[in-house]
Order: sequence, then C-alpha cells, then structure tokens
Amino acid sequence: MKETIDELSDEQIMRDEDLARHAFYQVGAYDGPTIFLYTEHGTGIRHRGQLDRLLGESEDL
Repeated sequence: MKETIDELSDEQIMRDEDLARHAFYQVGAYDGPTIFLYTEHGTGIRHRGQLDRLLGESEDL
C-alpha cells in the first residue's frame, strides 16, 4: 500500500491504476462495520428506530 501511495499520483489513484482504489477499499472493508448491538439472530441493529421496535416487541431482553 505504501509503495502505491508513493509511486502513483493522486490522479492515477483516482483512476484506479494498478487497482489502487480497490486495494484501499479492501483495507477499509477489513475493519468491518461499527455495529455493537445484535438481534438474537445475529443481525446488526443499525439505527435507533430498529432498536426501539425490538425493545417494544419483547419483554425478555
């Protein structure tokens, strides 16, 4: 990655030469989503409205 940044100009990176943007995307995607709450089925709770709905549906949380 560092070599790519050093060797390519900003314009070349934005044109995705040598698949630079793809590599940067892969590095960012590796970290994964920032979800800290999950349903009983392992689905991420992504927004407050979804959390409120789940809290209203069940008394056994």
